[in-house]
Amino acid sequence: MTKVLFILYSITMNELTTITTKGQVTIPQIIRRQFGAKVGDKVAFDQILPDKKQIVIRIIPQDIVNQIYGSLNSPVKFTKLPIVRQKAKKLLAKKYSLK
Repeated sequence: MTKVLFILYSITMNELTTITTKGQVTIPQIIRRQFGAKVGDKVAFDQILPDKKQIVIRIIPQDIVNQIYGSLNSPVKFTKLPIVRQKAKKLLAKKYSLK
């Protein structure tokens, strides 16, 4: 279950945070505790409303991410880079008649 965190204009000074030069923000401790956010959890930005300068932030627990990782089947198979390079070299050699 994903908890939804609403940050509106009604935050208090203790819950105010600043955007850094890298575009990062710290979620205040009181909010992290209230929503059970832990180190390693993911944060998703939903319902972005630029005209109102509002964003809904969803905290996605790390254990959920770990549980679903790799659960989707893909028609694309992972191949190690050296093998990909070797195959590309052969295809290009064939295409351009290189030996």
